[in-house]
Amino acid sequence: MVRSGGMIEDQTSNKNFLFPSNSIMTILSGGRFAAAGTILQTYNSNGPGASATLSSASGPFTCGVLPDGSVQSYNSVTFIAIKSGGFTSAGTFLGGVAPSSDVCSAGCAIRVAAGIMLSTADLNGVMTLSINSIYISLGATLQLGTPGSSNGFKFSSAIILHIFGQMLFVASGGNIMLPPNSNFDIAAGGAFSSSISTNIQIFNPLTGLNIGSPQILGTSITGGTFTLSVGESGSFQLNGTGMKNFRK
Repeated sequence: MVRSGGMIEDQTSNKNFLFPSNSIMTILSGGRFAAAGTILQTYNSNGPGASATLSSASGPFTCGVLPDGSVQSYNSVTFIAIKSGGFTSAGTFLGGVAPSSDVCSAGCAIRVAAGIMLSTADLNGVMTLSINSIYISLGATLQLGTPGSSNGFKFSSAIILHIFGQMLFVASGGNIMLPPNSNFDIAAGGAFSSSISTNIQIFNPLTGLNIGSPQILGTSITGGTFTLSVGESGSFQLNGTGMKNFRK
């Protein structure tokens, strides 16, 4: 990880860095690594494999080599969940580092790999980190809330939820609280489910007061697409083909 003001120089002749599986390189805003055009490549006993090429030497940037040898790269500080577990558990994420307030001070993204279940139970109902987006891959699951809690789940800063897999609301009560400039997006093939009828409530993060009436999600959204987009004022728009499949 390269923090603001830090730099890793590339003194190789071929601008090619090799990484084994389960590796991750993160450049924070203000950090620098090598130079544009540097190749980051995975390798194993059979030789070099998949690769990514740096388009810029400046952060933010993340390149991860997953356990299967595939390479993912993003122009953001991104944490990739590769083991089922809690949000604050280092072992859940590629590289053995969990999201933290200092690393995410300028914003972070979360990606949940296929076949993985990421739990937010250890956040006690509130996302206080500056997480800009959460991407739930096809075949992945995000558990939102804490089992047995009636407080729902609150995102303290604007969030974009990309649901290609499944989101499970596991709290026993409360709403999903979203601030302005957020998106709740279920893609085709994605799904939302809850054991209780659930709402999305928009709120003002400065005052803590609710904005408008809650939007009912019910217990299930399946069989199409669904997008709830929250504007700067807190008003929202609904779109998608999955809206007819609400189960209240």
